[in-house]
Parts: sequence; structure tokens; C-alpha cells
Amino acid sequence: MIQDPTNQYIAAILSQCEISGRDVLEIGCGKGRITRDLAKHARRVVASDPDAGALETARAAICADNVQFVHAPAGVPDFPAGTFDLVIYTLSLHHVPVGEMPGSLRMAARLLRKAASIAVVEPGDGGSLTEAKERFGAGSGDERPAKEAAVRAMHSLDGWSVGETVNFRTLFRFDDDEDFFVSMLPGYRQQPESFLRDVRAFLDRHRTGDGIILDADRRLNVLQPSEHRAES
Repeated sequence: MIQDPTNQYIAAILSQCEISGRDVLEIGCGKGRITRDLAKHARRVVASDPDAGALETARAAICADNVQFVHAPAGVPDFPAGTFDLVIYTLSLHHVPVGEMPGSLRMAARLLRKAASIAVVEPGDGGSLTEAKERFGAGSGDERPAKEAAVRAMHSLDGWSVGETVNFRTLFRFDDDEDFFVSMLPGYRQQPESFLRDVRAFLDRHRTGDGIILDADRRLNVLQPSEHRAES
């Protein structure tokens, strides 16, 4: 699977956030797809994730001198207050347990310098990959309740305001059916044949000469300190 071959994530982030020469904390870096692009612009990127296996994959793929990988089982790594200019949740806030989302955002805010920002990239509602998640449980499955909870948590962060939503769409390219099954439905061999037929019929609708191309809507919100907080 090739994720975001047209680099829409970094384009959206750069359109809303100044990261050149900045110290950036990425929460939920996964296998480093977005980390790689952040490192091309930021002074320093601390890329964290609770999944040690994903971090090892990211370390092996990214050799940039300005990237530090940190295992963060609790979600937000432990750094002194005021360490970073920007915190970015890359498709990770909705994976935080609902009751812990507000606390995660508060911990992230504590790590920021005065008047710095929190950027939150989250799944949107449309796209063929989103349909596959909701219909077949592909990837992380139906994320609608978690996505709604993440939006509520952002808007409830005391002392911070949420900017307008920037919507964009990113692509996922799979070589063939097997690539999709292995990447998105690793337990597919235990599924009934009728289920597999339905998935293959779905993939047929998105088959091209360059493989199977699926897409997914994404949303970006930037949280800024409120006027009162920025002046305090």
C-alpha cells in the first residue's frame, strides 16, 4: 500500500501552520508517513507513538537527523513545559479513549510555548476507503463515534479556540486485491467466501491500470490560545 502519493497531508498542514524552523511534536506518528514530510520543513520533529512496532518501522524508513522517535505508551510523551512550537495529532486523537481525549489535549497544550498551536488531522466522512472501513471493517473499522468525540474534545478545551475546518482528500494505492487484504483486512482468511466476494466486487469498482485506488476525506483543525490565554 502506498499512502498519500500526492502529499496532501503536508500540503494541508503547511497551508495552516508555520513549521519552518520550528520544534514540532507529532502525536501518533505511526509508521512515519507524515513525519517524513514534516522533517523537510521543521527544525526538529519529535515523532511519538504508543505502538513500539510502528515506531521501529518509522525509524527504519526515516534517516533524517532532525527527527527523534519517542515511544509514548500514554499517548503524549513526557517533556518539559514549553518545549515545542507546534503539536500535531496525525490521525490519532480519535484513537485516544473518549474519556481521555480532553486530558490528552491539555497535556499537549502544556508542552507548547506561548501563543503556539495544536493542529489536529482527523478522518473525514467521505471517500471509498471510508466506505470500506464502514462496510467491511477494513483498517480501524467504523470510526464515526470516535471522530465525533474527538471534535467535541477539541471544542471543549478550555482557553483554546478551534479554527475553521480545512477539508482535503488523500489517496491510497494498492497493487492488487492481496495488497488490500493484507494491509487492511489481515484476518481475511477467517472470513466466509461470501464476504470476500463482496470485498472483491467493491475493489473492482476502483481498479485502474495503476492498481486499486481508494480515497478518503480528511479534516484539519488548528487550535489557538484564546485572547485571554495568549495574554496571560
